[in-house]
Amino acid sequence: MSAPNRVRTLLFLNGFGRFAPQIKRVRGVLFNLGLTCCTLLLVAVACEWALRLASLAQPVRMGWLGKHQDHPPPELAADTDTGWKMHPNGAFVWNREFQDQVYRSNSLGFRSDHDFDPADSRYRIALTGDSYTWGSAVAYDKIFATLLERDSPDWVSWNFAMPGFGIDQVWLSAKHKVLPMKPDLLVVGIVNADFERSQIPFREGFNKPTFKLEHGQLVRRATEPTPNALWRYLDEYSHLWAAWELSKRWAGTHYGVTEYWTLNQALLDALREDANNAGVPVLFVYIPISSFKPFPALRAYMERVRADYIDLTQQRPVPPKSIYLPHDGHLSAEGHRYVANLIEDWIKLHPRLTERRAQ
Repeated sequence: MSAPNRVRTLLFLNGFGRFAPQIKRVRGVLFNLGLTCCTLLLVAVACEWALRLASLAQPVRMGWLGKHQDHPPPELAADTDTGWKMHPNGAFVWNREFQDQVYRSNSLGFRSDHDFDPADSRYRIALTGDSYTWGSAVAYDKIFATLLERDSPDWVSWNFAMPGFGIDQVWLSAKHKVLPMKPDLLVVGIVNADFERSQIPFREGFNKPTFKLEHGQLVRRATEPTPNALWRYLDEYSHLWAAWELSKRWAGTHYGVTEYWTLNQALLDALREDANNAGVPVLFVYIPISSFKPFPALRAYMERVRADYIDLTQQRPVPPKSIYLPHDGHLSAEGHRYVANLIEDWIKLHPRLTERRAQ
């Protein structure tokens, strides 16, 4: 080897020797990082299979905008404002609690045996909500919307509720259907299951109106790119991912955090603002599903904004389990009677509302 080459070799080896400790440390860090990632991956796989074997945290399947094409069920018709409603002047039969129940609609496509007349001289109570207010599995003459007007001949009820509605559609129903008719009172039935529906763009066979928050403002979701393959797999199949989503719902329910809460809070704010602008008082009624879980964040919100609010979980004595149907889980006829009594008592405690109508 020539002298110049030997010099270059010695210089290279000398430089390498100086950097060898640093290279060794970097290799050690990379090894430990790889080991940590592999460990976390194994833990995630183990948790996934444990949840699957225990049949816990079923995949949430929130989907994405544009995943499905509309395929409406025969009982419902598309509605550009809210997503869907009943066919006008229609009727269909659903089998619930092992018996057939007939559901009839008026000319507007809502569950009622009469049309809604804004010129009606009686005290006009409009209601909106989901299937609990609509009256799933209960005869028409036993749902609380009907009981309200039959208990008081000076009152009339307009039931705008629809099965499957989320908080977003409850707001849209109030905005586009209820408030333009200027009722004397708007009763909003809220079920805890309605909150997750606001994040799901496809329900009941329809691509429904869905919203997101941008800089604190509600924006209707439009065209969105298809999510990547990993996200699609997690949404469709992963129990561990579902556990994460459920934990966010739990945090939102209890502490008013995560998009599960913030999105729905913005929707409730919009509903209250629209009603205030229309000069229509609003009574919110929280009707939990049959597990009868409280909703601390919702209660705190209603107290903070000083909304008129009835919470079934705060009633004393605690209502009996028989207010729910044993298999279907919706309100039973007894449950509808219970809710009707609460609303009637609230109205009687606020005579200024009916007095204003009389004037």
